[in-house]
Amino acid sequence: MNEPKPLPPSLRDHKRYVVFEAISENKIEYGDFVNAVWDSMLNFLGELEASKAKIWFIKNLYDENNQRGIIRCGNNYVEHIRTVLSLIHMIGEKRVAIKILGVTGTIKSARNKYLATMDLRSFVGE
Repeated sequence: MNEPKPLPPSLRDHKRYVVFEAISENKIEYGDFVNAVWDSMLNFLGELEASKAKIWFIKNLYDENNQRGIIRCGNNYVEHIRTVLSLIHMIGEKRVAIKILGVTGTIKSARNKYLATMDLRSFVGE
């Protein structure tokens, strides 16, 4: 069995993780949000550039209560993804604004910086 060798890390595409928050009057479901992002991306970038952006929605990190989540993309397309998210104003019948909380290089730092809930006991001085 001749399996192809994996690419060394220096030759792989670099990834970035865009952390966002959807601000709306009603809760937005994950599937509706994904569809809205794809529609916006295809309208703004077209099919070829959308495929080059290599976006990936990380489903298990989408919090429906706080409406925060993470999208992975290529490092050359971070600004494109920010623009695509800012162009979304309606998801279904709901008005929405997408706020970019930050961009990181790893999921761990995205969780720690932007998705972690603050523990108020740390301010008490215990």
